Amino acid sequence: MQNGLKRLPFVLMALLACGAWGIILYKALNIPVTHDELASAIYYPQFSVWELMMYPDPWPNNHILNTVLTKGFLYLFGTNQAALRMTNVLGFWIYGYAAFQICRILFPRLHWVMPGLFALFLLNPFLLDFFSLCRGYGLSTSLILLSCLFVLQGFSRQSSNAIWRALIASMLAAYANFTALVFWAAVSLLVLIYFLQFEREYRNKRRALFFLGVASAIYLSLIYTPLHKMQSTNQFKYWQSDGFFNETIISLVDNSMYGSKMIDVPFEYLGMAAILFFFSLGAYVFYFWGRYGRASVLQSPGFVAFGLLGLTSLINIMQTVLLKTPNLTNRTALLLYPLFVLCVGAALQIVTNMRPRTGHLLSFLIGVLAVYHLARSYQPRRVREWWYDENTFEVLDYVKNQQQQGAATPLAVDWHFHRSFDFYVKTGHASHIRLAPSQPQLDSTNSTTYAYIFDSEYEKFKNRYDVVLKFDGGARMLLRIKPEHEAPLAAPSM
Repeated sequence: MQNGLKRLPFVLMALLACGAWGIILYKALNIPVTHDELASAIYYPQFSVWELMMYPDPWPNNHILNTVLTKGFLYLFGTNQAALRMTNVLGFWIYGYAAFQICRILFPRLHWVMPGLFALFLLNPFLLDFFSLCRGYGLSTSLILLSCLFVLQGFSRQSSNAIWRALIASMLAAYANFTALVFWAAVSLLVLIYFLQFEREYRNKRRALFFLGVASAIYLSLIYTPLHKMQSTNQFKYWQSDGFFNETIISLVDNSMYGSKMIDVPFEYLGMAAILFFFSLGAYVFYFWGRYGRASVLQSPGFVAFGLLGLTSLINIMQTVLLKTPNLTNRTALLLYPLFVLCVGAALQIVTNMRPRTGHLLSFLIGVLAVYHLARSYQPRRVREWWYDENTFEVLDYVKNQQQQGAATPLAVDWHFHRSFDFYVKTGHASHIRLAPSQPQLDSTNSTTYAYIFDSEYEKFKNRYDVVLKFDGGARMLLRIKPEHEAPLAAPSM
């Protein structure tokens, strides 16, 4: 009976991981390919691996590590939706493994504290979206958390091998998504601090710092060409800079809430509460430093968590000020989520060590709230970032069911929807339509049989088209041309 109770927390964590992966897998197989995934499916696989590493164009859609792995899966399994998204679907297990191991390090004997923190790591609905898609953000976040695990192991156990693994994982994370370069820089600084503090022999210390410098130089030379191409063509114009608090913290809170009203508090208050919590953890770290000395504090999870999130945020702010690059925002701000949860875990460890019952209660509440939030906010038919691609399949099915025998049916769609439809046309899964070229503004005087638009465009179409389907309360509409405006059939050739 006792052994069964000891195993129960691990069973709960296994169920949480499998449940989260089930959500990921369902979305990956059932949600239409979204706007930003098309290039990874159709355009980039035609290039060699080296060409992908050197950026065939300056478009930041090429998340190199994700693109290369996706190219491999498409080669093995063909160009289909499942193969396209397999990199991130499988990459979730790296994230889950790292989260589980971090929980074990923080609470080696207090197993009942672990499930709540594990749930907080996993059950962010915005994060789960990116494990269902062919973008670099899910894979990058997995490698970030894996790097955090290695940093934690390195400092707590004084393991040089773990520290080097942390550096490699951070490099791979940035190679999957260049916005994680700020995290790589933060890890590099912690690696530097580690060897300056814990390596006793001067020769070994000098050798370690030499290897760190060489590894950094090689990595920077590898990523120089992609970064130069993006910077020189002003690819960062897609983002604005409205301050770290608004662009990064508030956007991360907003997206993590995922439209749920579970906590009916202005996001600004939640953002300020997160900042207050972070600086409270920092104050405790410095108090611990003053009381027990530098060596002890550097081995504590509180220092590692505070250092990782603090340095990453500080480097991002400095980069924005000095290099005029944008703040992390929306999906690019997602990399801070596991770092913040690591801070929560470190704080939970501190509380549990002082008051075990309070720690257990807090962990239970965190776990329940994380599960409840996911249950309330879960949307099986869409992802938050590219919500407008939700109904591609319904449009394709409707047109197919209405189609008469003969040529493919002409369909024009707003440019937001075009790439999603284009994937199924180019891969032969929508041969029953003839997709009109993408245009910044659809021409309402054309004679395509169907037009798929946002409701804001309806006024200019209503004289020539009838509404046949409405989605999302009428926010998106499928229109069919009125009989009197249909293009005449071409005369048969003699």
